[in-house]
Amino acid sequence: MLRKLMAVGLFMAALGAMVAVSESAGAADEKKAEKKKAEKKKAAKKKAESLNTDAIFKKLDANSDNKLDVDEFKKLFTVQPEPKGKKGKELGPFDLDFTFKSLDANSDKFLTAEEFKGIVPAIFPQPKK
Repeated sequence: MLRKLMAVGLFMAALGAMVAVSESAGAADEKKAEKKKAEKKKAAKKKAESLNTDAIFKKLDANSDNKLDVDEFKKLFTVQPEPKGKKGKELGPFDLDFTFKSLDANSDKFLTAEEFKGIVPAIFPQPKK
């Protein structure tokens, strides 16, 4: 009888240990899922933020004359990645010569920082919310 009680006791202890391990593994999986969800939310928020056109303009303005010529403008995708469509599909090809002319409101063959802000609706539209 004593042996049976000891065997049952050992069995119950082993069962309790298995349940504890299982619960801690479940908690770890839950924690991973929460972390993944937070990362996904952070990426979506970053994507929804508007472009900092002033910073992009400064990077493109190679000669620091506070205006972009067409050659400086054509380097746009070296400082800002091309936008992607749904499911990562390409939206382009983009005709940067045409876009430059469209943004050049006063037709002086240069873009000011204010004219350059038109790049957002022209090439980088905001995602629908």
